[in-house]
Amino acid sequence: MNFPDFEFHIRGKRILKERKKAFYLSLLFPGLGQLYQRRWISGLAFLLIFLFPFYYLYLIGFKLNYGSVTLILSQFFLYILQLLDAKRGTKRETSPCEDFCPTNVNIPTFMSYCESGDFKKAFGSFMTRAPFPFTLGEICPAQCETKCGTLPERPLKIREVHKEFGKKVLEEIEIIEREPVFPIINKKVAVVGGGAAGLTVAYYLASAGIKVDIFEKESELGGLLHVIPDFKLNKVLLRKEIEFLTSFKNIKVFLNTKVNSRLKNYDFVVIATGAQKEKKLDIPTKGNPKILYPLSFLKNPPKLKGKKVVVIGAGDTAFDVARLTIKKEGEAFVFYRGNATEIKAQQREINAAIREGVKIYTNCQPILVENKKVKFSCGEVYFDYLVPAIGFEKDKEIFKVFGVSGKKLFENGVFVVGDSLSGVSSVVNAVRDGRIAAYEILKKLGLWERAWFTVDFYHPKPEKTSGENLFIISESSLCQHCGKKVES
Repeated sequence: MNFPDFEFHIRGKRILKERKKAFYLSLLFPGLGQLYQRRWISGLAFLLIFLFPFYYLYLIGFKLNYGSVTLILSQFFLYILQLLDAKRGTKRETSPCEDFCPTNVNIPTFMSYCESGDFKKAFGSFMTRAPFPFTLGEICPAQCETKCGTLPERPLKIREVHKEFGKKVLEEIEIIEREPVFPIINKKVAVVGGGAAGLTVAYYLASAGIKVDIFEKESELGGLLHVIPDFKLNKVLLRKEIEFLTSFKNIKVFLNTKVNSRLKNYDFVVIATGAQKEKKLDIPTKGNPKILYPLSFLKNPPKLKGKKVVVIGAGDTAFDVARLTIKKEGEAFVFYRGNATEIKAQQREINAAIREGVKIYTNCQPILVENKKVKFSCGEVYFDYLVPAIGFEKDKEIFKVFGVSGKKLFENGVFVVGDSLSGVSSVVNAVRDGRIAAYEILKKLGLWERAWFTVDFYHPKPEKTSGENLFIISESSLCQHCGKKVES
């Protein structure tokens, strides 16, 4: 069966094979690798610049002195440079939206496929950088859109585009167990944690033919993605997206399995347990107040009709709690210690909360909780439920199990990725870190030529638009492939 990402696996395999051959040709003689890649100007330039100084030394008569030694050393560095150039291949000038996307998704390419009405290829091209086209379309903060200057009055709706084609493809696709394009080899990696980062590592490694075992303490994969309220994320399609990226036969999943001891018989272990330890409210508490922390609140919300919920904090999780309260016919109040410009939640979340009736108070520092009353620096308020959504911390117990500090990407044979490393809960950053870890593992295994997801599968803007979905087609047709490099 032709899966949406299959073509890109094949193309990546071919391109990386060509790069490997180009590297060996350049090792044999400078410029040959570039000529093999049909980069005629680069190849000839390296060839001539490398040969001419030696010809010059021959003409004037070679003598060992400072000048000749310096010239030989410079030619040695040129030789190394052209080797690295042959291995890297061509490099495209990227657009601002790509540069400011944490996962560097090739936005112009999937926009081109969408403009042509080929949503499966759009889906597949997205997965070369992030295996969650639909899910990120639902919840990504869309930093790419802040740098889009195509239209004078608004940015392109990039996030909405990949959400819509992701939804369309997932609804149509039939998922079956599949073989990776690269032959399965006897290399094995354990991934502890089945959230966004862990799933990303597993997908890219399994697609490269590595055997991957995922250990997840919960009853299903997804991690904190399942805590996000249903009104923000379609859980049916989330589960199907996860099923798709774990469909390789060389991925094994162990659910309801908490790792309490060091795993053996693996080439590498990846810790991707995330930052799921909630920070506790650190102010005096008297009486018996009803304090619920956000994870338990969102997983199993109490009866909220007519209830008053006070939320301390102003991140995305705080607004998830507040909006869920409103949707369940309760009253929601968000109190934040900083000013309005310091609120960490996405602006669209804040706007949605205000529209729905959430009341927001800033510059309010919590001081004391007493029974059903909480005292702030800005006043007092009564509540039925108090929810301190003041952030998450890394669970350091798993680091002790594997004898690592949790402060480095790689340490003692163990990779620490996503929120487990940064301590910052962000799905898009977790995906980025997962892909980086997968590439580093392949390099350490000597299998860089299997990292198909490092290839730039750029697809130019089509001459004409076609397709049935008017929103996707019309919005993607506005993309101009800016190609102006902006350092992020």
